[in-house]
Amino acid sequence: MMPRGDAALHLSPRTVAWLADHPQARQFVSSVWDKLAELERSGQFPGAIDALRRVLTHHQPTSAGRCRTCRRMTWRRRPFPCIVWHQVRFDLLGLFAGAGRHRQPTGPGSGTVFPR
Repeated sequence: MMPRGDAALHLSPRTVAWLADHPQARQFVSSVWDKLAELERSGQFPGAIDALRRVLTHHQPTSAGRCRTCRRMTWRRRPFPCIVWHQVRFDLLGLFAGAGRHRQPTGPGSGTVFPR
């Protein structure tokens, strides 16, 4: 599923095309844009929502899949979605919004039974 309406208006055509080839990133971005649209429809803080969208549009991926804005201390660009996208998503959707994609714990005390 491509980013719908609102996301397509704010993201560059290059980013929309990149997201089409990266389903996990596309789902991540769509969840943030959908929540922002939901908040906007309910009349919640329109200025803050616009400001968040502006910040997120500065953190779009390059063709190599790296954030255009975030850089590490070595001046290397960070992978997309960057820490800004992760933090906004965490604040909008909560800690366990992406549950099910985490690795299952293994080892002693994790509830996993190892064959003997």
